[in-house]
Formats: sequence, C-alpha cells, structure tokens
Amino acid sequence: MPDSLPWIVAAVEAWIESALPENTWILVPLILLGSYALAKLVNWLSRRYLTDSEELTTTSFGRAVLEEIHTPLAISIAVLGIALSLLALGIVDQSHRAVTVLVTVLVILWARTAIKIGSRWIEVVNGSETDYEFTPMFKNVWTIGVVLAAVLLVLSIWELRITPFLASAGVLGVIIGFAAQDAIGNLIGGVALYFDNTYKIGDVILVEDDMRGTVTDIGIRSTTVLTTDNVLVTVPNAVLNSAQVVNETSPQRHIRIRVPLSAAYDTDYREVERIVLEVCEDAPLVRESPAPRVLFDRFGDSALIFELQAYISHPLTQKRAVDQINRRVYDRFDEAGITIPFPQRELSFLEGGSEHRFEERFESRAVDPGDLDLPGGRPPGSDGAE
Repeated sequence: MPDSLPWIVAAVEAWIESALPENTWILVPLILLGSYALAKLVNWLSRRYLTDSEELTTTSFGRAVLEEIHTPLAISIAVLGIALSLLALGIVDQSHRAVTVLVTVLVILWARTAIKIGSRWIEVVNGSETDYEFTPMFKNVWTIGVVLAAVLLVLSIWELRITPFLASAGVLGVIIGFAAQDAIGNLIGGVALYFDNTYKIGDVILVEDDMRGTVTDIGIRSTTVLTTDNVLVTVPNAVLNSAQVVNETSPQRHIRIRVPLSAAYDTDYREVERIVLEVCEDAPLVRESPAPRVLFDRFGDSALIFELQAYISHPLTQKRAVDQINRRVYDRFDEAGITIPFPQRELSFLEGGSEHRFEERFESRAVDPGDLDLPGGRPPGSDGAE
C-alpha cells in the first residue's frame, strides 16, 4: 500500500471502534446496507438529473462526463462498503492483500472510465461546427497516458520495486522491440500520418490504386476505412505510412473526372462538343463550376477520339456520374445520327485453286507409292504384287 493510504484506513478503523465498539456484528450489516443504499441513490439521482436537466444538452461535455461516472461512482461506494465491513470484522487489516486487491480494482475501474470520458469528449468536439483535426491523435495520447498512469499507480499500491529490473532493461527492451515491432511500427506510423496531415476522419482515400473508401476512425494501431461496397476494412497504420495514399477530398472535395468519347471520321467535331456540353448541363451529378470542357484528343485508328473533363461534388459519385454521362451521350448521338465506331478487321481468304493444287498433289502421291520416301519405294505391308 502507498504511504498515503494507511492513515485513511487507520482513521476509518478509529471511527468504527468509537462508533460501536461492542456491537461489531450490528455495524457490519449497517455498513453494507448503507453503502448499497448510497450506491443506489447516487445511480438514481444521476439518471434523474440526466433525464430532467435542461442545462445538459445531448451534445454537452458535462452530460457525457455524468453519464460515464455515475456507474463507476456507485460501484466504488459498494466496494468501499465491503472494505469497511472487512475492517470492522477484523478479518483484514490495512496492509492485507484483500484491501490492496479492492484498491487495484478501483484504479482499473476509474482508468477505464477516464478513457471513456476522453472518447466522449472527442465525440462532443467532432459534433460541433468547428473542425478539430487534432482529436484522433488526442484520443491516442490520452489512452496511452491513462494506461501508463494506471500501471504506475498499481505498481505503487502493490509496492513493487522496479529498480532491480533496470539492470536488464536493455535486454528486455530489445526483446520487447522484436516481439512488438508490428505494434510499435503501427503506433509510430499513426503519429507520422497525423503530423503529415495525410488524411482525417471523413476523407475519401485511395490506397495503392486498389481500395477506395471513407476514413471512419483513426486509432492507435490502425485506421478503419468504409469502402464503396459498404465494408469496413481495418488497415494497419504502418501499411498506410509506407504505401501510396491518395486523399481525394483534399484540398477540396470536388474532383475532375475524364470520360473518353469517340465519333466516326465524317462527324463534325463542333457538333460533338455541343452535344456533350448540353449533356453535362442535364446531368445532375456534374458541377456547373468549374465548367466542363471537351478536348479533341487524337485521331484514332477508326474514330475521332475526344475527352470530356468535368467536375463532380464528391469522389464516391464518380461511377454514377460517368454512367449518367454515357447514357445521355449515347441517346443524343443516336438522335443526331452520329455513329460511334468500333474496331473492324477484314479477313481475306485464298481462292479455291490453291486448295485444288494441294489436293492434286496429295492424290498423285497417294496413287504413286514410289513417290513416297520409304525403304524400297513401297508402303508398309506391300508385297510387291501388281
């Protein structure tokens, strides 16, 4: 037990002895019932206040804190009642392991509560109108800090001395480094991604031209991405730190799409441009500003090749926007009599004369066995008779 706790326990024992020194078995049920009733009262008052209070809005930080602490507070009161009962009965003293275990449970309970309060604070901040880009990293730092503080406090409660272990800290560090290199790499990768400002929650990213999705969470070890197929994918931060990541929503969410088009060689390119621009005006997903444009790209093998460059409001609408444009262009080209060519190949066959000569040669060789390059000038099985 740390030095700050014994005097508290001693004061409680003195109060118990002065309260009912000869009626311990009456005092213990009173302590248990009182702690249970007090825990229930705290829980009930907290819930009542959360329900009836007009000051605490659903998105306020005070409400989030009260929602998280009222249950651990009630549990702490109940645990404290159990500890006082054990002390009153004389089963344990202030240095007994049972008291140490109860205090350790309370430390772990409140460390978990502190982590949840930090997460709720981040939710409140993200729900506000102001965009705070530091919140994902704060969540990671807050979690690590609370865990380290809880571990040090537990070591202090159990009076564990770490000085003898410092001599082997170098070897232990190497072993831990090899064993947890992936976890450490992911942690460092997350820090590097934050300081590089690669992406934030809500951004649409493209990883190695393979996976596109929206960032939903940035954690200590990994980043969660919601793909276009509505599938959550967890990507280690170390992978994202070493891979090519394209942020399609930075610096602005609207992006340019390129749609290839083709028309027959006898088509007026001005008419193609006019029709395609009119199609863009009718397409709901195509932005008016910046204005779309049609480029005469090149002379193809069998067609005039054009490229439409237009802007859309969100990267995830790219395929639907291309679908709208292609459907409308096809209908308008059909109405205007513009042909969309496709590659054609001509195959030429030889006349039947060559085939006839081949058959003649084959027949002559079949009729005259002497022309066959065989031993004795005869086919197998021939006895030489005419």
